[in-house]
Amino acid sequence: MEHFDFIDYHKQIRSLLRPYLADYNRSGRLGVAMDQLLDRVEEDLKHCLTDEDHCRLACQAGCGSCCRVNVTVLHPEAVNIAHYLRETRSSAQLQALKRQMQRFCVMIEGLDDEERIAVRQNCVFLDDGGSCSIYPVRPLLCRSITSTSAADCREAMAMQVFGESRPVLMNLMQKNLMNVAFQGLASAMEDTGLSAHGQELTAAVLRALSESSGVS
Repeated sequence: MEHFDFIDYHKQIRSLLRPYLADYNRSGRLGVAMDQLLDRVEEDLKHCLTDEDHCRLACQAGCGSCCRVNVTVLHPEAVNIAHYLRETRSSAQLQALKRQMQRFCVMIEGLDDEERIAVRQNCVFLDDGGSCSIYPVRPLLCRSITSTSAADCREAMAMQVFGESRPVLMNLMQKNLMNVAFQGLASAMEDTGLSAHGQELTAAVLRALSESSGVS
């Protein structure tokens, strides 16, 4: 889509979410906010990408090459993911996942982006088939990552270990749309007195699993 106004889009997302976040502790309000946000960005993305764009994207279930990088989330995203896990996992499965997350957090704590890639550990939410097990509620910054070549992604990850940077051609419209949506959520949080400090995905979700969900 030509001449997309990202400044105005930021304002729209900020305005959309502010009323829900202003009443953050009210049962269900956070869930509604996240549903509104994710539905909005995915619907807007459909209108922004052309058929040619879709054909060029190589990202699909079973790849997971990029799922070895640090991912930052905001608190509402982490709480929403925690709620989804409670709804889709048995008690035994959830306890096993939490133990896995605890070990993972110890392993990656304090690692910068290059070090995180070097440990070659997949995201804990990537299943055995290489698919995202939290796909419907995956973070906005995960949604921003695309590639036109799975091979280029694998090569770029491999070369990062040696301190070399290899470019990966991606869809900038999708990247910018999701990044601006993330910023809009952060701004709405600040507007309503909430901390918009970004957190590492696994640690943030693990904390949220130990707290009241705030979602219903």
